[in-house]
Amino acid sequence: MDAGVGNEYRNVRASCIAGPCPFTRIDSSGFEKGGRLIHATAEAWSDTATFLLEAEVFHTTIASIVRESYPVVFDRALNFTLPSAQEGASIEADIDGTPMVFPLGPDLNLSWTVCTVRANTEADKSTVYRCELKPGYRF
Repeated sequence: MDAGVGNEYRNVRASCIAGPCPFTRIDSSGFEKGGRLIHATAEAWSDTATFLLEAEVFHTTIASIVRESYPVVFDRALNFTLPSAQEGASIEADIDGTPMVFPLGPDLNLSWTVCTVRANTEADKSTVYRCELKPGYRF
C-alpha cells in the first residue's frame, strides 16, 4: 500500500478476523516500521481466512517556522541566505530603540534599500539576498 507523496503510515497492525485463525500467519516485516510504502503477507494453512490491515496515515507539514538569519554587512549592503523553500522573508531592525519588521514581499520592495535575490548554485539549494542602502540611510 502507498500512503502517497508527503504521507506515511504509522501504527500499522494486521490480524486474522475470520476463519481458522490458529492456522494462519502474518509476516509483519513489511510494515513494522511504518513509512510511505508498506506491505503485508498473510498465509492460511486450512480453510479460507479473512485478514484485516489497519494503519493511520500522517501528513507531515510545517505549519509555522521562524528562522533567524543574521546578515553580513559590507559597507552599505547586507547579505543573507535563506532556504529556497522559505516564505515570508522579512528584515527586523532596531530604529531609535524600537524593533521594526520590514516584510520583503515578492517584489523585494523597501523604501530604504534596494534588494536583489539569486539562487545559490551549490548543493544546499538556498537563496542569497543582497540589500544595498539607498542614499541618505545608514546602518
